[in-house]
Amino acid sequence: MIAHEVAHAIARHGGERLSQEMVVSGLSVATVVAANDSPNRDLYVGLLGAGAAVGFLLPYSRLHESEADRMGLIYMAKAGYDPRAALGFWQRMAAAAKGKSKPPEFLSTHPADETRIKEIERWLPEALSHYRPRAGN
Repeated sequence: MIAHEVAHAIARHGGERLSQEMVVSGLSVATVVAANDSPNRDLYVGLLGAGAAVGFLLPYSRLHESEADRMGLIYMAKAGYDPRAALGFWQRMAAAAKGKSKPPEFLSTHPADETRIKEIERWLPEALSHYRPRAGN
């Protein structure tokens, strides 16, 4: 959905992501320096990287996706497009992905299809309050 991608840009998610990755890189450098003499230095750096990804970077990525979904619903409604179409879109995406292997949500950069569907259902009343059908729809 174009409105979703526009929301990423307006919310400056790319800049936030860069800042988060800089923090993680700084922690990695600090760990290397602090554990320089340790025979377990590589283990510590690896654990920090895995912990930062699962505990910090991935949750924020999913949060950005959810935020862009919500904002996108409102943008499409304000532009005169029925935001209920997003619900049908994600229901079709979930159906198409049935039986296909996907990582668990906590290891993914995006919310699971089921999570997105539930969130969209929850956000639709707000989006619909902005919806004014365009002439000819």
